[in-house]
Amino acid sequence: MSSDEKSQKLGEMLTQIRNNFQGAVEAIDTFVNFLGKPASNAEHPEVYEKLNWETRTGNKGEYQMLRKDNCNDTQLFTYLENILRQNKSNITIGDFHYWAGDQGYIFRRKRKSSK
Repeated sequence: MSSDEKSQKLGEMLTQIRNNFQGAVEAIDTFVNFLGKPASNAEHPEVYEKLNWETRTGNKGEYQMLRKDNCNDTQLFTYLENILRQNKSNITIGDFHYWAGDQGYIFRRKRKSSK
């Protein structure tokens, strides 16, 4: 095989790889859009109150924990977890600061009053 044929074959392979990545990006975008935009529930923080949060006390004070395997609404848990992952694992919604722990755990702490 000549060097021209090798270059042509390599170019074809790279084009195929690029097209596959573009397809993967489109699939991921479709999935993210299906999950919804983070702002939709951020405007309605009361939806998270129906989840069964466990109150704990740590060295920084009281916080609440939510475990996916013990959650009363796994769909809402997954939605909130995705919002957190999209926002680098922490976000403030309403009166609480939320953050993602290890896979399957979400935490929140009441925001300190600014008074």
